[in-house]
Amino acid sequence: MSTNNRQQKIKEALALFNITGRESAVFLELLEHGVSTAASLAKRLPSIPRTSIYDIIKTLQNQGLVSSFERNEEIHYQVENIEHVADSIEAQKRELTEKQNTLRSVADLLQQMKVGTAYEPGIRHFEGKQGVLAILRELQNARQETRTIVDVISVYKTFPQMLVEDNLKDFQTYNILKKDLMIKSREAERYLKVAPLSDFHQVKWLPPTISFKTDTLIWEGHVAIIDYSDRLSGIIIDNPSISQTFIAWFEMMWAGIKEEVK
Repeated sequence: MSTNNRQQKIKEALALFNITGRESAVFLELLEHGVSTAASLAKRLPSIPRTSIYDIIKTLQNQGLVSSFERNEEIHYQVENIEHVADSIEAQKRELTEKQNTLRSVADLLQQMKVGTAYEPGIRHFEGKQGVLAILRELQNARQETRTIVDVISVYKTFPQMLVEDNLKDFQTYNILKKDLMIKSREAERYLKVAPLSDFHQVKWLPPTISFKTDTLIWEGHVAIIDYSDRLSGIIIDNPSISQTFIAWFEMMWAGIKEEVK
């Protein structure tokens, strides 16, 4: 498939979500060149004012299509996978089947074009609901042993479908261990009926004195922290040493709680 044909197919998929014109041009330019600063994008796209570049990047971040990280005191941007957008339309599947299939058809193509832009140690920033879905999709795609510290009530306020949809299918299908430290609540107990306990899904209740509005998700080489307060956002720390430290902290807490939820 030629470069022009690949770009046209991606443009058609983006257009389904009203990402056209300048936004599409910035997305494709960022995809083609990998990690880039806003200033570099502006130089390569002289027809778009530099001030507009920042607004366009912000729109793409809100869609969960672009993340940012800091390097050498400069903010850099990079394209993220778009499968999480397809996931977000499951509830309207019959009406939006065509959009969903189009997105999935270009997911592998995007991944191929990202070859050579592997993440270096750093921090990526995500904004809004779509940004959080991008984090969760990346974790699911990793298919790695996972540890989480979570208050289901905070998550439920943003994603109420979690109490009726099993989000552990991949973990169960591929026999991947997932250990959760949870704050006990009615919502948490309802969630465990949908995502039941097993040899591969283990849960312990945190002490009742603990409260927080963030999720911490830990998997090989990565730590994600999602803020479910008024400004929905999240970060992924890409650093194996930090990941191992968080795993050690998690296991210390896990060992300190004697009773496992059955």
